[in-house]
Amino acid sequence: MHTTQYLRHGGARWHNLHHDLRHPGQGFTLAYVPIIGMLIAGHFSRFGIAEARWVYAVFVTVAALIAARLLAHWCTGALSATVLHPGHLLPVPSAPFVASATASALRLPGVADAAFAVGLLYWLAFGTVILGSLVTSDPLPRPARPALTVLTIPPATGGIAWTAAHKGVFDAVGYGFAGILLFTVLLVAFLLPELRQASFHPGLWIFIFPVTASTNFVIRWIHASAIPEGPALTGILLAGATLALSLLAGATVHHRARRGVPESALAHRR
Repeated sequence: MHTTQYLRHGGARWHNLHHDLRHPGQGFTLAYVPIIGMLIAGHFSRFGIAEARWVYAVFVTVAALIAARLLAHWCTGALSATVLHPGHLLPVPSAPFVASATASALRLPGVADAAFAVGLLYWLAFGTVILGSLVTSDPLPRPARPALTVLTIPPATGGIAWTAAHKGVFDAVGYGFAGILLFTVLLVAFLLPELRQASFHPGLWIFIFPVTASTNFVIRWIHASAIPEGPALTGILLAGATLALSLLAGATVHHRARRGVPESALAHRR
């Protein structure tokens, strides 16, 4: 929905796209487009792997161009440390991890290994810088604080990429990703009081990727562990993720409906 609105308002024009890539606070959100495209290609590979590989090649190229362009812009010093937040982890570390997991699904092991290495390198580099900035700098503005949940995405997508490359088997590295993810989820849980917003805004959709990626990886972990309570835990996790998506969708519909009501009518209701 947000992608359609972006394109309708001129997002496909080079001037606007170039401006958005250089935006210090929102440039990272463009990475959602190729990430979604890669995920779709992976899911539909069952209907034709050759076609899915071509679609994947297009989106992985777009993801690489966006990440490299953003990183090149940041390396010039244009990105002030005062605006660093976990959202910047999306295009550089997380997109390569998604690319790696999708490449494994498309039976492209060399591509999967290469993408995983890129994601791991830049997660270690940027994750350290961003976490240090969060600890030592001023607090994030309240509207940007939901981006703190993005801290869970690199360990979740990295763990998914690693286990996908190893046929779902959890080894020491897989359990290492699981441990990092669980600790990060605990960190985010303590941050929840700071994430409250005065009112709904579409930026709250940033919650969905952390929820779905974390749920996906934990379910893989449960399945690989073969614990007796596995089916029940899987059902609870799926229900929780579905509920989160439903609440956001309902809030979005309500928000759009309110925006369509004239102010005079709202004042009359109050």
